[in-house]
Amino acid sequence: MASSKPTALHLWFVFFVMSTLILALVCYLNMKELATAQAAAATANETSRREAGEKRVALDEIHLLKRKLGYADFETVGAENDTSPNTAVGKLNQDLALYGATQVQPSPANPNVAATLQSLRSALNAALAAVDERKAELVKVQQELAQEQQAHMSRLSEVTNSQKSSEQQLQELVAMRTELVAEKDREIGRRSEQLELERREKESLRDEIDALRKQKNVETGEYEGTITFLRGKLNKLEDLSFDKADGVIRRVDNTTRTVWINLGSQDGLKPQVSFSVYTKGHQGVGRGNADIKAKVEVTRIRGPHLSEAVILNEDLARPIQENDPIYSPIWSKGLKEHFSFVGLVDMTGDGKSDRDLLRAVLDTAGSGIELEVDDAGNRVPEEAQLTVKSKFLVVGELEDPTNFPGSNLQKQEEIRKTHQLHKELAAEALRKGIKVISFRDFLNYIGYENQQRLYNPESRTNTLQAGQEKTATESFDGDNRLQLPNKYFEDSAAKQR
Repeated sequence: MASSKPTALHLWFVFFVMSTLILALVCYLNMKELATAQAAAATANETSRREAGEKRVALDEIHLLKRKLGYADFETVGAENDTSPNTAVGKLNQDLALYGATQVQPSPANPNVAATLQSLRSALNAALAAVDERKAELVKVQQELAQEQQAHMSRLSEVTNSQKSSEQQLQELVAMRTELVAEKDREIGRRSEQLELERREKESLRDEIDALRKQKNVETGEYEGTITFLRGKLNKLEDLSFDKADGVIRRVDNTTRTVWINLGSQDGLKPQVSFSVYTKGHQGVGRGNADIKAKVEVTRIRGPHLSEAVILNEDLARPIQENDPIYSPIWSKGLKEHFSFVGLVDMTGDGKSDRDLLRAVLDTAGSGIELEVDDAGNRVPEEAQLTVKSKFLVVGELEDPTNFPGSNLQKQEEIRKTHQLHKELAAEALRKGIKVISFRDFLNYIGYENQQRLYNPESRTNTLQAGQEKTATESFDGDNRLQLPNKYFEDSAAKQR
């Protein structure tokens, strides 16, 4: 808050104004005395003393005026418009221009001390009035601040009281929570003791179960070994088969290598389905290759129960005769058969997988695949299980992972997976009574021949695979079943046309 007493600035302004007035007065007297002295000097010498005295008086007054104005150190008074800092007037003019400035200087071009002092007084009065206004505003602001402080203190008191209440509630809540936690800890301790007791009991029970499981596994292994041994022995002694022939040969034309069978459109038979031909005195179809003497493939459906077929392969020592039974495990009248496969399914003898060809043969015969292990060693479908729905578990070639370079780790892993799944599926087939046969026997059972289609219903031409020309004495699968040359079929087809 500003004081109402005069400050150093006020005193300086007053002193400056007085000095200016004195200086102005001195200048005025000096000029007057100088004129008088000059006049007196011109008229008489007798007045020189008096004038010298008056001059001294004037000089004293000038010195007094300079002192009053604050310019006592300047010996030279100077001219009116002098701006030199070495004369009293020059210094006065500089100070008037400097301190009066244009804001309060009434006549900047010709400043004087009195006008400057009056202007400064007016500016000072205005400044003092502004100061008074600011003081009044300050008092108002201080009053408002006091009110705000009072309100703040009131709110602070309320907050403090609320904080104390909240702290008290918090302490009570903490105490309650602490008690609850302690109770929970005690409960956890009791539960932990119970859990430890139960864990020990379960470990004891687990040990008993493990011992029992090991015993049962040993017994199961013995039973499975016994079953496998007895089944193998039974197969060697009896080689039983519960399948029956699908049909019989009705007529044979050895000239055109054509046969007619008693199956047709009403039986659901389609062209390109192949059958194996058995001897009349067979010991059961689908149980081995010894009784198979030929293979035929349906070429035309001739009636409800009559179809024409071409002879794919025939044992000349046991030629096809009328009423010879025919059989294919992949075709059944009014029934869709299913099979499961594991291992390499090579149908063309080139050492490569022929899964697409296998599916096409099965689809033509109206049968399907329940489960298979693909070439990457994956079970397809992934979650499928071997069931009694599968007529056979057909096992193809199981490759040896050591036959592949050490860098081909992926192929080795696929082969290992295939071997593992083969073991699992063989065990499933053993438990469920599903017959396991080799892929080679499966092809013989279905009457498949490793060659291109011998018969085309449009052109009625019969051809072997390109580049193959076998002799009439070439054996088939080691069973003395002969493969006829291309020229024989070409001549037969020409005769038939």
